[in-house]
Amino acid sequence: MSALSLALTIALASGSPGEACDPLPGWETVASEARGKYLVLGESHGTVEAPAATAEYICAVAEDGPVLLAIEFSSPDDDGFQRAWAKPYDEFRAALFAEVSDWGTRQDGVASLAMLEMLERLHALKEAGRDIDIVAFNGANGDAQRAAFAGLPGQEPHEAAQAANIREASQARDYAHIVVLVGGFHAEKLPAVLGQTPTRPMANLLAPANRVVSLVMHSDGGENWGCQLEVGADFDPTKPVTSDMVSCKAHPAGPSRPPMERGFHLNDDTKPQRYDGVFALGKISASPPPTND
Repeated sequence: MSALSLALTIALASGSPGEACDPLPGWETVASEARGKYLVLGESHGTVEAPAATAEYICAVAEDGPVLLAIEFSSPDDDGFQRAWAKPYDEFRAALFAEVSDWGTRQDGVASLAMLEMLERLHALKEAGRDIDIVAFNGANGDAQRAAFAGLPGQEPHEAAQAANIREASQARDYAHIVVLVGGFHAEKLPAVLGQTPTRPMANLLAPANRVVSLVMHSDGGENWGCQLEVGADFDPTKPVTSDMVSCKAHPAGPSRPPMERGFHLNDDTKPQRYDGVFALGKISASPPPTND
């Protein structure tokens, strides 16, 4: 065990009442490898388990110094997130709903109850003395950024904006740990092809490969909340998809392969790969949108 891992384990065991952390097994190895870098967690949206695992990992590493959590919400909403984050705990939930319209309305699994509970958990830790910041990074944050990336192919303008917003936030302070929770494609470190267009995902554009530790979600199957075309929908690829063609609900999710024990697993292979490992969650369950009550 490294000196950092030992120190984190001791700190975790001696935490204050009400602040005990329950990170996935193997978190110490990931924390040691990712310290001072970008840890990108590529999730399938709409599960209970991915945001919960993220919260407990941050709970643990926050003993080691300041932490930044980057979340895949619209970057123009970041000011609203910051205003809510500055509120006392008993006002935080109401402030989120007041400041960010996605809560209670967005149905695709991103603005889920589990995501809200993750933020509430981390806000409570912040109020108890942990040094935790958040940033909403998704998409261009204004016309200037949109114009700067307009010449990139396919989806790259979106990926480049994500990366730029995370970098800017991470440079505001000397963070010990930077954690990015994002959809699995954006977490890929190698160029990919979307349709017929070569595309560099966010994690490829974020920083040199040795400064990014990217883990993809693994599960034993179950359900996740998301939006899919209704069975039998009259889909015409030349026409827009309408709301009556889409079903937003808990959908079955098949198991990842090969089977893996619950926990963090880093790859042994040193060759460039799409991901540096996985975070295995076991069986997953769907998390619907929250209500403001």
